[in-house]
Amino acid sequence: MKKARQARHAEPSKASLREIPEIDFSSAKVRKNPYAARIAAEGLVVQVGRGRPKKLLEVGETRPRSVRFPEAVWKRLQARAKKKGLTLHAALREAILTWLKDAA
Repeated sequence: MKKARQARHAEPSKASLREIPEIDFSSAKVRKNPYAARIAAEGLVVQVGRGRPKKLLEVGETRPRSVRFPEAVWKRLQARAKKKGLTLHAALREAILTWLKDAA
């Protein structure tokens, strides 16, 4: 036996839109990026946060790679990154870039 098809609505109905209360933007709170000042001072050019980089800040195509460490090393890395106010992967990127800069 076939199931009955349900109609799919692409948009909400006018009646349901009237029921939605208007948003009060005067009470909205904006959180500042905790990494922005540090990145501006250090000039880090690799994407640190989530999402797509802003225009003109792209560094080109990137490819994900995997790195294997024992669990104890990952925990130490995560603790140090948290202490510096970074995500784990941002701390790894920063460490690799620093290592490359020191080698040059």
